[in-house]
Amino acid sequence: MVLEWLRLVDFRNITQASLQFHPELNLLIGGNGQGKSNLLEAVGLLATGRSFRRSPPEVLRRHGCRGYRLQGEVRSFDLTHRLEFQGVGNRQTAQLNGKSVTMASTMDRVLAAVLLTPDSPDLVHGGPGERRDFLDWVVFSSHRRHAVTVKDYQSALKARNRLLKKNSLHPEEMDAWEDRLAVLGARIRVSRQQTLERIKESIPLFLDELGLDSQLFRLAYCGQLDSDGTDAEENRLADHYRTMLQQQRNNDHRLHTTSVGPHRDDVRFLYANRPLGRFGSRGQKKRFILALKFSELQLLQTAVQARPLLLLDDPAAELDGEGVARLLKLVNQKGQQIFMTAVKEGDFPCEHLPHQTFHVQAGQFKPLTEYPQS
Repeated sequence: MVLEWLRLVDFRNITQASLQFHPELNLLIGGNGQGKSNLLEAVGLLATGRSFRRSPPEVLRRHGCRGYRLQGEVRSFDLTHRLEFQGVGNRQTAQLNGKSVTMASTMDRVLAAVLLTPDSPDLVHGGPGERRDFLDWVVFSSHRRHAVTVKDYQSALKARNRLLKKNSLHPEEMDAWEDRLAVLGARIRVSRQQTLERIKESIPLFLDELGLDSQLFRLAYCGQLDSDGTDAEENRLADHYRTMLQQQRNNDHRLHTTSVGPHRDDVRFLYANRPLGRFGSRGQKKRFILALKFSELQLLQTAVQARPLLLLDDPAAELDGEGVARLLKLVNQKGQQIFMTAVKEGDFPCEHLPHQTFHVQAGQFKPLTEYPQS
């Protein structure tokens, strides 16, 4: 997958820009707040249908404008595709080759991407919700129905919580919603466990490549029920969830909330069997997150049968010279088209790699090298 060019109109601080990209590395150089991350956000929108900042459409458009538009051309499987994404008011629409499509279910088969941002350390320092969302997104990349299952689970959870807020419980209604929660919850748990096992298989290689001792790092699913992540176990898990919901019904009624289920689970990142967030250094945490993102990239590549884009927002932050060198070597090995930001060119020395450099200032992008390079 290669994004060959992108046109932006009234997106964030970008009035208008038309950019042609290198098929390998594209380096965006500029100070803070100039528009580097905005470009990554635009590419991410085309690939995933969502803002990595979780911004609504009205925030994405340039101040004072009615809407924004993104247009791009992608080469994928030796075919060229035209993508368009626009937001007007609080609505967003997408087109693939001139036909309206649903972003998340269609366009990532043409353009897929994995993104590392300065907010990514929230996976380590943030609450369980951050890690659940990350794992659900990785599951969704391979299993499209997972998003529907999660949405249906959240609807059932809200319905049970509404019943719990009433003065008296209605057993038949509770039974019905608890049965649905149990079935959907078991399905979510098994899907998450299977995906986490695949991440655990791939991440040691990337940890070692980035200069960490992979034997000291571990990922562990922390849930209210034990699971080996097999499909055959789904029915057993559903029975257990159903029993737990019934056992907790009176206590949940008193608290007005559901206390058991996959919405309470977590993924723990451990260093020497202790929480990485508390006992790892800043450099170790950054390298761990990089390894996690490369594992995500590998899983996505398997799912789409193509090399997704890799979007790295200021990856050199929190890394020493050796860490940057290791990251450069790993990036050079992967073969993806890469978009990377840095404050100064020296932050990420890539003169020996085929690349295109853009200087970014006040939403304007100036190529510093001729394209294509000879």
